[in-house]
Amino acid sequence: MIQPMVYTRDHIIDAAYELVRELGWAGVSTRTLAKRIGCSTMPIYSQVRSVAELEGELLKRANEVLLAYQMKPFTDNPLLNLAIGYVVFARDERQLFRFLFLDKANEIASGQFSGLREAFARNTKTAADQLDALAPIPIDSQESLIQHTWIYTHGLAMMVNAGVLGDCPDTVIQDYLNHAGGAFYHMAIMTKQGGKEDA
Repeated sequence: MIQPMVYTRDHIIDAAYELVRELGWAGVSTRTLAKRIGCSTMPIYSQVRSVAELEGELLKRANEVLLAYQMKPFTDNPLLNLAIGYVVFARDERQLFRFLFLDKANEIASGQFSGLREAFARNTKTAADQLDALAPIPIDSQESLIQHTWIYTHGLAMMVNAGVLGDCPDTVIQDYLNHAGGAFYHMAIMTKQGGKEDA
């Protein structure tokens, strides 16, 4: 007697993940998922309670992939690696990037950028030397520097994701980020010096 095919939760989530990587979140539905797996929609509903639950699992997996990119040793600078990894992820995983930052983007609330320096310190324990390099800048200016650098990095990632900068190899991405980071750093130093002169 032929045993019926059993579709596990992991099997369904794996198939949904591959769909979102290929087609983006708009391409994921119970119908497309059932077609990918080769079943009716019934096994999907029996393993995943709702589309929101499936979405949550996919967001978690996509964020894990992003983090893996950001932990790659592109350079000797862990903070620069975070930025390079972010942009390379946008280039290499176009649909996952759009899923995280376009399809399911949350509005940035007022004040949400505060504490970025501490967040970097918590999440990148190997980045102490790079954070120490910010010591000549007042804490408020450090927050501003990190905020502007992050906004620039995200903007670059969006452009790379859209393909408007061509293939954009890792070395080109690194150059863009190095130049911008240096410019923001010098601007913060000059602002501090200007504040001292005015005081």
